[in-house]
Amino acid sequence: MAVDDRGILWNQFILARALARTVRSVAAGAGDEAAEFCYADTHAGSGRIPGPLPSLAAILSERNAFAAAPFFQAISLPLPGFAHPGSWVLAARVVAALAERVTLEIDANDIDEAVIAAARDHREGAWVRFWSHDWFLFLRSRLKNAKPPHFVFIDPPPDDARGPTYGIDAAILLDTLAVPYLLTYPADSPQDSIDQIGRTGLELRLGDRGFGVLLGGGAETAMLDLLADLRRLARLLGGEFAPRLPREADYVI
Repeated sequence: MAVDDRGILWNQFILARALARTVRSVAAGAGDEAAEFCYADTHAGSGRIPGPLPSLAAILSERNAFAAAPFFQAISLPLPGFAHPGSWVLAARVVAALAERVTLEIDANDIDEAVIAAARDHREGAWVRFWSHDWFLFLRSRLKNAKPPHFVFIDPPPDDARGPTYGIDAAILLDTLAVPYLLTYPADSPQDSIDQIGRTGLELRLGDRGFGVLLGGGAETAMLDLLADLRRLARLLGGEFAPRLPREADYVI
């Protein structure tokens, strides 16, 4: 089944903005010293997405109307064959575009060893460690490291037989450890998933389906800055921006 590029662009736009905000926070805490920043990607892919992405042209045509710049800065450099940067390459570009003094390390994981082999040729300057494990085992191993990640991008594959359970567990774990994260999920997922995590879902609704993103662990501070842009982005992608709240008011974040 072909990948819907609207989901890729929705996820990456939010990722770029939340990551930039987190990097600036870490850099500010380092004062005059150079900050070390670790980014972990549980489903990294090769770093290049076959293109062109049909929906991208509409977004670029109105780029000056968006308040958030990180996504557009990260895709300004073309890749061979109209390819689009994958999430960890985009993350490296977001950090490189910031004025802060930051040393970036990336942990890129993909269970397909052939994909990781291809990814080794797609680095763009950042220090990248490549892993090939089950994504949840990778995350647990990475969190036990002496230098835990400053931001985690979790993009579970739709055919994961475990369903949303491990995504829920990962989100709750990262919230407990105060590690900023972005978790993607299908917008037709059960409400129970949102309720258990206790975070507001940022959903692109495309009729009876769509794409959702949860920010947590501190990354949710980017949400207010994103709201106006997400309404505009959803319209350009042919859908509607629909935040989804947990049913229990005590858990709304």
